[in-house]
Amino acid sequence: MTRSRHLAFVATLPLLAALSACSGSTKDETVQDQDTAYTQAMDAGRQALAIERYSVAEREYREAARLALRRDDPSAIGDAAYDLAVTQLAAGEPQKALVTVQQARDTLSMRAGQTTTVPGGLPQTPTSTTSVSKPGTGGTTAPDTGGLDLVASAALYRLGQLDDAATYAAKATQSAQTDIARRGAFIAGLIASVRGDSTSLTASIQTLAAVRPPQSAVLRGDLAELQALASLSTDPAHAMALAANSVDLRRETGDYRAMARALSVEARAAQATGQGAKASALLAQAAQSLGARGGGDGTADPLATRYMRDAQLSVPLQPFDIKDVSHDSTSP
Repeated sequence: MTRSRHLAFVATLPLLAALSACSGSTKDETVQDQDTAYTQAMDAGRQALAIERYSVAEREYREAARLALRRDDPSAIGDAAYDLAVTQLAAGEPQKALVTVQQARDTLSMRAGQTTTVPGGLPQTPTSTTSVSKPGTGGTTAPDTGGLDLVASAALYRLGQLDDAATYAAKATQSAQTDIARRGAFIAGLIASVRGDSTSLTASIQTLAAVRPPQSAVLRGDLAELQALASLSTDPAHAMALAANSVDLRRETGDYRAMARALSVEARAAQATGQGAKASALLAQAAQSLGARGGGDGTADPLATRYMRDAQLSVPLQPFDIKDVSHDSTSP
């Protein structure tokens, strides 16, 4: 094809696209297809995360983020990035989660002049973490980065970077979304416990206790765990009961890492009451639960290894050869 013919061909492409839209799939139908693809990616990611197929969930959330970037939709970008970071955190990759959080901040900051809910934007997900109404703006919205702050605080807490974790937890507590703000208060309480800061721990407990009923199982589990931590040194028997309650609530909500952590708190309380054998059994239970996390390469979670070492019991961390089982390569 000669250069002139090539240019003429290229010049007709917009016209051909327009004619195609008139005679076949319209622009509205194309947008609807993209909306459906985004919603399906977010739903598939959520389903994969629920059954610990982390690489599948990551792939779906990355696809959702791609579609959101393509549409230049700040709210959808923020939601997909948040869910991706949560998935990476659940997969035991806090460093990757922090990278995702920072990329999300950079991407959203470039769009700071836009309203979060843009005309022609992608569908809002039921668990949207970024769209919050801004008073006095006639319904326009501004991005709420509290979800990103929450993930950052949790990741930094896992990495032992408590000062930075506390900073982001405090920011998360200022979120306009109450669930995020309350979880921020919970993480702030965990950090305070590690630091031996009883004043801040008490403040977190008071924040959660002040929530009017009905309280969710997640919140009740958070509150019971913080109360157990606060009671360890003064009333270990009561702390043991509180931690056991938190374990049950974590099991009910499917937050197994938090369940293992609550088991470790119960073990500390049992040790303080002179129940050494009980403490060892509880630590081993926590270790085996963490060791049974799906979606990995069979490598034991470092926290699971630590719990099993502290338990000092001659039981396997991963019985039934579960280390050879991985659901991560299959689709949900």
